[in-house]
Order: sequence, then C-alpha cells, then structure tokens
Amino acid sequence: MNSKIPVIIWGATGFTGGELLRIIARHPYMEVAGAVSRSKAGTPIGAIHPHLRFAYPDVNFISPEEGGNVDARLVFLALPHKAAAETAKKRLSAGQKVVDLSADFRLRDHEQYKRWYETEHPCPELLEGAVYGLPELHRHEMAGAKLISGVGCNATSAIFALLPLAKAGLIESARIECRVGSSEGGAEAKEGSSHSLRSRSLRVVSPFLHRHMAEVIQELALPEENISMTVTAVELVRGIQCIAHATLNRTVREADIWKLFRAQWSNEPFVSVSPAKPAHLRIPDPRFVLGSNRVLTGFALAEDGRRAIAASAIDNLLKGAAGSAVQSANIMCGTDEKAGLEMMPLYPA
Repeated sequence: MNSKIPVIIWGATGFTGGELLRIIARHPYMEVAGAVSRSKAGTPIGAIHPHLRFAYPDVNFISPEEGGNVDARLVFLALPHKAAAETAKKRLSAGQKVVDLSADFRLRDHEQYKRWYETEHPCPELLEGAVYGLPELHRHEMAGAKLISGVGCNATSAIFALLPLAKAGLIESARIECRVGSSEGGAEAKEGSSHSLRSRSLRVVSPFLHRHMAEVIQELALPEENISMTVTAVELVRGIQCIAHATLNRTVREADIWKLFRAQWSNEPFVSVSPAKPAHLRIPDPRFVLGSNRVLTGFALAEDGRRAIAASAIDNLLKGAAGSAVQSANIMCGTDEKAGLEMMPLYPA
C-alpha cells in the first residue's frame, strides 16, 4: 500500500482505546488521524496513557465535534455499551467503515439484545449487516463488511475453549467458568475494581448467567438451557482463563479430541493448542499470552470418555477486545490479517 489508512478512535482514553492507540502506533498500514474524548479534549495523549507519550508526543485528544470532521476511512468505537450505536450510525452514514468494540452489535436479534442488556436497541436496522468480530469464525464475511462488532472478552475465551467440541456436535451440556483480571472492569475506578477492595479476593461476579453467554449461545449454536457461565474476579490485572466443564453426548477417546483441536486451530495465525506434557501446561495459563493477540487452548478428558474440560487463555484487552478489533479491521480493509498484531507475549508478567 502506498499510503496508510487514516483511523479515528472514539473513546480513546479507556483501556481498550489505549490498546488501539498502542497497536496502531506501529501498524504498517494504519495511522491515527484522531483520538476522540469528550472529557479530555485538548489533553495530550501521553497525559492519560503515559506509556504512549513517546509514540504520540504532539497529539492531543479531540472533541466528538472535531472528530466528526476528521477525514478517516476507518473508525474504532471504544465507547460504553448502549452509547456506541448512534455514533456508529452517523459514521456509517458518513461513508466510514466501523469496528465497534461495545456490545451494541454483537447480538443479531434485537429481542435478545433487549433481554440481555435491558434496553431497546437504538439502531436495530443495522444489526442484520453487522458481522460478529471474531475472525476465526467470520473471516469471509468481514472482507466485504462495513460494520463489525466487538467481542465480549469472556465470550471470546469460552468460544475458543468449546468450538472444536461444538462443531463436532459433542456437547450435551457445559458449565463455563471464567477467571478474569481487574482490567475487565474498565479504567474508571468503581467499588468492584478498586484495588484495595478487590486485591487478594476471589469474587464471584456472576454465578450462573453472564451477558457474554448470549454470544456463546449465538456463535456456537448451543441450547441455552444446557449452558451456564460463572465469572470470578481473581488476582490479575490482565487475562482470562476459561475452564469449561463439558458433558459429551457420546463416549470419545483422547486421540479423537486431539484431532478436533488440531484440525480446528492448526491454520489459525494466533491460536495454539497446549501440549499434553508437562501436565501443568496442559490447561492454558493467561500468563503465557499477556501483551499479545494470541490464544492458548487445551483440554483434558476423564476416564469415562464422557466428561471433558475444554480451556483457553487470552489477554482480555487484546484478543478479547482491541486485538480482535484490529485483526477484523485488517480483513475488512484488505490488508494482512496479522498486521500490527505479531507482538510476542510478555513473560514473566
């Protein structure tokens, strides 16, 4: 490409906005044309994201009004849930491609959106054309898309854990457990995310149902009555470990499960299957993916051949949010899918 794609980020002061700025700062085919923040307009990017001061030494956040006049081909929306849809509609009307990291376009059915998010969808007419933002599932649809949704980080981890078993039609029921870091709660300090109240705790946020479960049901075509999702806040800043306890509908051998996992993930650039040995590495640990767009998957099968643990580990801010968004945007814009995303995990972290 002769020139870089001008990109504007709305909601650029949060954790996912910061990750988008970090990725695009070294992206070979994209450049930041604007970083929008209503509350921080006029403030240098480095004042909010100190680790990015050297990358954007002379760039300030701009207001939404200024953002509407920026000539950008691609828009990332890192805005709160229930607030992004109207901005997406305006940007699409302006002829811009949109990748929305919020939950506003993840569910195809507006009635399901109303049920899980307890409000009417502000732009239901856009749902049919939105592509769910996980390239491993919707790569071909993304190539011609104008609107791509974000992904729920817990949903992402569960989908990666269960997809090989779901595609094989093996899942009778599944109990999904997501162990999550504090950054999942966002950059704004709240009682649930305050370090002094949260540190060293094991806080069960959602015992049976979580909103991200709606995406798992939708994308894996699993019956809701046979699925549950528990989310537990643990002593991490970044990262999710998903452990899905699955009851299978027939007896299988371990070799059969290895074949399913290897066949599913062998050609995916960011997904790996954990080794069988040593035993402590068989179930994925998020420490080995932090700071990267990578996914680790793994499994264990009980002796009866009917009970399995399917697992995954991701960085919630990257593969669970900004990383998948950029990967999707790469496909949408016809560039290398891996562009800007081949950073190695940080270890130890």
